[in-house]
Amino acid sequence: MGVHDTKLNTSIVQGHALTEINTHVHKVANINFQCKARPTALYTAVVYNNVEAAALLLERGADMMVVPLKKCVKNESECALLMAFKQGESHEDMQLLLLRHLSNCNCDKFDSVALKNIARVAQYAMMYCSTRAFFAAEEMKIKMGVVKSTGFNPLMFTVIQVGLFEDNVATCVKIFEHILEIVDKDSTMLWQRYYSTIGKQQGALRPYTGGTALGMLLFHVMADREKRCTEYAEYLDGVVRGNARMAQYMPSTDPHHDGFVQFVIEREAEQKSIHEKNLAVMSYFTKELAPCLFAKMLPSMRVALAMGTHPRLGDQKACGVRQLNADIMNVIFNQLVSGIVTSPEDYKFMCY
Repeated sequence: MGVHDTKLNTSIVQGHALTEINTHVHKVANINFQCKARPTALYTAVVYNNVEAAALLLERGADMMVVPLKKCVKNESECALLMAFKQGESHEDMQLLLLRHLSNCNCDKFDSVALKNIARVAQYAMMYCSTRAFFAAEEMKIKMGVVKSTGFNPLMFTVIQVGLFEDNVATCVKIFEHILEIVDKDSTMLWQRYYSTIGKQQGALRPYTGGTALGMLLFHVMADREKRCTEYAEYLDGVVRGNARMAQYMPSTDPHHDGFVQFVIEREAEQKSIHEKNLAVMSYFTKELAPCLFAKMLPSMRVALAMGTHPRLGDQKACGVRQLNADIMNVIFNQLVSGIVTSPEDYKFMCY
C-alpha cells in the first residue's frame, strides 16, 4: 500500500477535481488494491457514483469483479459490477459505463464466477434499474455471448425476490409497474420456462416441464405466503395456550407478571402487523398482478390460434382449431382471464 492508494480513495469519496484523481490513478502501483479498511478504488467510485473516476480506473485496468474484503455493511458481498446495479436508477450513468466496458471485453478473460455475475446483471437491472439500463444489459449479454441464464430469466428473478421477501405492498406495486413496462417491450420472457432438474436424478420427472414467471408467482410464491398465514394461525393458538399457562403458573401478584404481559402484547401486535402486510401483498398478487401478467400472455396465444385457423397458414383439415371463429376465440380468452383469478389450479399445467 502506498500513499497514493489512500489519497485516491479519499479523492473519489470527497469528489475532488478529476485532475487530482487522475494524478493518483497513474501513481498507484496496484489499481485493484484493497484492505479490510476499504475496498478497491473502483468499488468506492461505484458507491459514490463518481462516473468520471470510474472511467479513469477502468482505462487503467480496474477489475469490476473484485468483492470487498470487509463484509460488515449491507451489499458489500457484491462485486463492483453488481453493486452498481443495486444502487438503482440514480446510478444509471455508472451502470451504462460498466456495460460499455464489458461489451468490449472477451468472455475468455473471465472465470466462471465472473461469468455468473455478468449473467446476473440483467436480473439486477430489471429489479433495481431503469428500462434503458435493463435493455442495455440484455444487449451486452448478447454482444459478449453470455446468453445462457444462471437459471431464472430477469422476470422470474424479480417475481421470486420480490414475491418472497418484500412485505410492503406499495413497494411491490412500484416495482411491478416498472416491470410491466419492460414486459410490454419484450413479452417473450412471459413464456420462457425454468426447467428444474429436481427429480431427474431418480428418474422421476415432475408432472410439468418447467415454470413460467406467472406459474412461479401463483404456485410457489403464493404457496409460501399461504404457509405464513397457517403459521400465524398456529401462533395465535399458541398464544391462547400460553396465556392459560401463565394464568396458572404466574399470578398477577408475581413481580414478573406485568412485564411478561406487556411483552406478549407487543409480540402479538408485531405478528399481527406482519400478517396484515402479508395479506395485503397476497391480495395484490392474486387480484392485480397475476391477471395482468396473464392478460399480457394472451396476445401470443391469440396469434398462435389465429395462425392455426388461417386458411393458408393452418391448412390442415384434421386440425380441430380450424373450427374456431373470432367469437368463439373471444369467449375462450375471456374465460381464461377470469379463470386464472378464480381457479388458478386449473391452469397449473399451462403456467407451471
